[in-house]
Amino acid sequence: MSQITLGGCAPDVLLSHLALYGLAAILDAGGVAGVRAMWSREADQRPVVSVPGLTGEQAAAVIGGHARRADHAASWLHRSVTLKDSPRALMSPRLSAFGDEATWRQAQRQRHEVLDELTAAGQWLDLRFLAALGEPCYWIRDRQDRIQQDNAASRLEMQPRNIGSEFVGNRLRKVAAAVAARDDSQILSGLLGQTVRDEAGGDTADSRTATGLAAPGPTDNAVAWCALWGMSQLPLAMRVQTDPRIAVTAVTTGHLGRGRSEWFYAPVWEAPWRPARLRTILAAAQTRTAASDGLDRNARTLPPDGAGSTAPMATGSEVAAARRWLTDRQVTGILRFPIERFGSDNAPERRAMRGQPIIARERT
Repeated sequence: MSQITLGGCAPDVLLSHLALYGLAAILDAGGVAGVRAMWSREADQRPVVSVPGLTGEQAAAVIGGHARRADHAASWLHRSVTLKDSPRALMSPRLSAFGDEATWRQAQRQRHEVLDELTAAGQWLDLRFLAALGEPCYWIRDRQDRIQQDNAASRLEMQPRNIGSEFVGNRLRKVAAAVAARDDSQILSGLLGQTVRDEAGGDTADSRTATGLAAPGPTDNAVAWCALWGMSQLPLAMRVQTDPRIAVTAVTTGHLGRGRSEWFYAPVWEAPWRPARLRTILAAAQTRTAASDGLDRNARTLPPDGAGSTAPMATGSEVAAARRWLTDRQVTGILRFPIERFGSDNAPERRAMRGQPIIARERT
């Protein structure tokens, strides 16, 4: 087998796109040469990773080894900081309130130690992942001068914040342990969609293992592991605040809007891309422009008749130019995923809904 098709992953589910990104990235970082990612050309499109001469079992061994290293007690996943007398995962981007300057300084010092260790070890995928996740933010305040410490986190990090829960400790560690405990055949079976085992979520009907990337329900943990690491391919741009009256958040690649009007977007393409090329297309301004078609500057859907005074996010000529640019790079379309909120206002659960196609060109 020189191709791995993620059999249970449909293009209208954001988890499928992130799983493709993460699988390719983990294999590439694992020293596998010639990794390419694409979407199949069949009507029932599925994400595909191809590597000359690589068997499915060999690929599964790389994924398993990656999870076991992450699950090791010395891994950054298991570094903790004490907040309100409870341990929290140090490298989570959204955490309980720090409360005082001494705690902030301690956490920053420990985070810098982790980053220095990863840099010295050449763990570039881990560094890319942490950079994409973001960090607790101490430099943005609201009108009441309160620190807005969630504002430097990726919008893809959708772990609900109820009862002190956080992304690394309550999600990433559990999925790492589940995949690390599997043998290679079990990992491969999950990737291929032959089985769905959600050990981290207890195989329950309302499992949140997908962490907002798909609807609640069992998600195979090997697929989920790849999808969570797929965030590493969607970089984050930090922002500083000049006017406290204006809400400022970091800019997440693949995300549009704010507040109650938010979207994720992802391209579909049929040419085999290296992970580096994938990152380039994902972060390209043209991809963002094409994805904004039909939205106003507040990321709300424009009425069909164009009525209203709110200007579009991009002009028709800008969208047309972006589509031509994407077509030249074998992008067949873009899916846009509306983000909905569920649960309480105190700890809302954000979730990417089914994707809506934004066509770049007709398939041939």
